[in-house]
Amino acid sequence: MRTVLVRLHGELEDLAPGRHRGRVIERRLDEGATLKHALEALDVPHTEIGEVSLDGAPSTLAAVLSDGARVDAWPAPPEPPDAAVDARFIADAHLGALAKRLRLLGFDTLLAGDGSDSALAALAQSEGRILLSRDRELLKHRRVARGRLVRALDADEQLVEVAQRFGLRHAIRPFSRCLECNAPLRGAERGEVDAIVPPRVAGSQSGFTVCTGCARVYWPGSHWRRLRERVEALCAAIDAPDAPAPDAPTL
Repeated sequence: MRTVLVRLHGELEDLAPGRHRGRVIERRLDEGATLKHALEALDVPHTEIGEVSLDGAPSTLAAVLSDGARVDAWPAPPEPPDAAVDARFIADAHLGALAKRLRLLGFDTLLAGDGSDSALAALAQSEGRILLSRDRELLKHRRVARGRLVRALDADEQLVEVAQRFGLRHAIRPFSRCLECNAPLRGAERGEVDAIVPPRVAGSQSGFTVCTGCARVYWPGSHWRRLRERVEALCAAIDAPDAPAPDAPTL
């Protein structure tokens, strides 16, 4: 066995057991354990970790620890805006409201079913998706390259948290994805949807969008205006994350 000393910094401290917060933590690990093992033994998923140091020098999560090693870890920094251009997400089954908000803002977001952690991690890896979850064990999976342990409980606050972490603000393209199935939307003429929408809508509206996946039709009626208010509220909260978001209709 090897004894190592670990110090968590910034928001990583909040992930440690209460008795260890703000303190140097002593851990006993098997021979051959890496820096990643030491941190995840404290229930800190590797997706949450940024810079690390070993005995005062910059290091990597793959570094093997010697007896008496001193480990420092800092949280992953916000990603630059240009990293969000092609950002694609997969949210676990408990984050349905967050997934719908990401779709509203135009981000390709799958909502996972009840499959195994291994299957979900494999899907995230194969499609290059950022995994969003409140399950620490899932985010520790070796196949998960990018992810976020979502801290907030409120869906709007979750959206702000994810947008800040992955630099999404300038990549927002609202009303470009279906809220229900995540497929892209396309413009449609009235004649194309006359047989689908209520007659009063067909007679009063001229602009429609159609989901390229489930064929759901959207138009700028009262519900669309409420969603527009929600988009504006969410964008304001992203710009000023410490300020409460204005009240707006729920999704």
